[in-house]
Amino acid sequence: MNGARRRTAVSGLLIGAEAPGHRVERAAPVHGRVPLLTALRPERGWPHWLLWVPMRWRGGWDYERLPLPWRLEAFVPPGVGRPGDPWRGAVAVEHFPTSPRRGVRGEAVAEVASDRPDGGADLERADDDTAIDLDLSGLLLLALYLEPRALAMEGAHRGVMHELREDELQAQVEGALEQLLELPPHRWAHGFVPSPEATASDDVDLCFVLAACQYPPGLLDVSPGWELDAAQAGPALAALARLHRFTRSTARGRACSLVLFAGDQIYADASGGLADSRSGVERYGRGYGEFKAGPVRLLPPTVARLVHAPDDHEIVDNWEPAPGASHAGKGPWFDVARQAAWDHRWEAGARVGGPELMWHDFDWRGAAFFIADARGEREARRVANWSTARLWSTAQRDAFEDWLGRAQGRLRFMVSGSLPLPRRRTTAEHAASCLRSDAWDGYPNSLHELLAAAWRQRASGLVFLSGDEHRSGWLSAQIEAIDGGDPAPVRIHSVHSSALYAPWPFAVTAAEELAAPDVFEFVESGGRRLRCVVGAWQDHPGDGFAVLRASPRGVELWFDRAGPAREAPDGWLSWPACDTAG
Repeated sequence: MNGARRRTAVSGLLIGAEAPGHRVERAAPVHGRVPLLTALRPERGWPHWLLWVPMRWRGGWDYERLPLPWRLEAFVPPGVGRPGDPWRGAVAVEHFPTSPRRGVRGEAVAEVASDRPDGGADLERADDDTAIDLDLSGLLLLALYLEPRALAMEGAHRGVMHELREDELQAQVEGALEQLLELPPHRWAHGFVPSPEATASDDVDLCFVLAACQYPPGLLDVSPGWELDAAQAGPALAALARLHRFTRSTARGRACSLVLFAGDQIYADASGGLADSRSGVERYGRGYGEFKAGPVRLLPPTVARLVHAPDDHEIVDNWEPAPGASHAGKGPWFDVARQAAWDHRWEAGARVGGPELMWHDFDWRGAAFFIADARGEREARRVANWSTARLWSTAQRDAFEDWLGRAQGRLRFMVSGSLPLPRRRTTAEHAASCLRSDAWDGYPNSLHELLAAAWRQRASGLVFLSGDEHRSGWLSAQIEAIDGGDPAPVRIHSVHSSALYAPWPFAVTAAEELAAPDVFEFVESGGRRLRCVVGAWQDHPGDGFAVLRASPRGVELWFDRAGPAREAPDGWLSWPACDTAG
């Protein structure tokens, strides 16, 4: 279409096209249909139609419209909810274009990070020795709205647009589509949905991101231009902008297929009660909506799954039940917060459970993941019961041990908002001081159950993933029977991610508070006395996230974080992929 014709078409448009407000999540096909999850822009109301446009993504911001017909379907508003709430739909597999991704390969993240002098966020130098053959086809989901002029023309009647002849309607839709696609891709790319077969990658090593704790941006944290240049992001969005750049614009990042948010995705109590909303919708629904409408909406199609384990700030700071508190000791916000966390979960497909059952497990690229609920099942603690109070329910404990057994022989990762290891130094020095710890060591009975399950199931290579202390680091530990003999000791690892944004220094745990190295003993349920030998804490302070890459060679770790440049490379570790001996 030449310029004059385009200007004429645009000036007479009765229809406007918009990308959804959130990134579109996709689940595995069910009965020939692909479940989808997104949210439509609340300021536009419900759309009149949904438009599906065949597209291809070639990496970065390179999107190409395919020479295939688009598909238009009427939008049927859901029976409950409003625009801006999570919207779940589906599209038939047959409507997707077929042009699968052919592969993304590369060397291990740690091998590249180990020769970087500053431990920074960009891994572009790795592209030289990485073979990239990227070709993801799919559908661009757009919502079509009647423009104000058309709404005035139709008066009180909704849907008079059917009076347009078919060719006129097609011309209107095509004009609205061309107008939108003339905008920079970051204005609409989050509506792209890869074809179901486009991300099949059994031959690609597992690579994923661990992140946590995003304190919300304020009025002065606007960061124009961060989408195209992460350096333009202010402190509040800097880590998320680096995550976006890393996954979209680097070869190593394009290998990351999963992002795990280990708690505090939102801060419902951001002002500490000074100006926090007293409305559950504003306090929780708005927080989730704003987070999903931020930089995470532009994570590239190669990031095929996002998973979230809620923690305290999704309820209130350091939440736990308290004797004498309202609502059966849970306080006024617990139930509505847990319902919001369930409603706003990232999963497009169905999952058994509900607000009362947030823990679950899943398999991804050959590895097994257990998403623990280390917050919502806590018992009230006091001096009389500090040694027996539970952080998790017996049902979750049994499910965790069953998962360890079912996942035997594979890489196993347990995600928990709270830090399992190391313990606090105060807890190590005086057991009853656990009452002042918000992590797993604050509930020693449950911590011992966790470690004993790993020992009984011979879970060598098990990795705990967590995020709550606002400090990156890792360590290795060994669980062994004090009387020696068989079975052999079990070696596990604990990786903790920094906050994506933690502006308050007093909220950052000091490395000196962590008891590592450490040795402590406990008795498992079978009566055998065990010893846990905890290694030194490898500290990597500063806001950021962690990248883990797993393959038959082992597991490697690299930390992205804000902070001064270092002469030595930012730390990384490697250990055997799994050890099923015994």
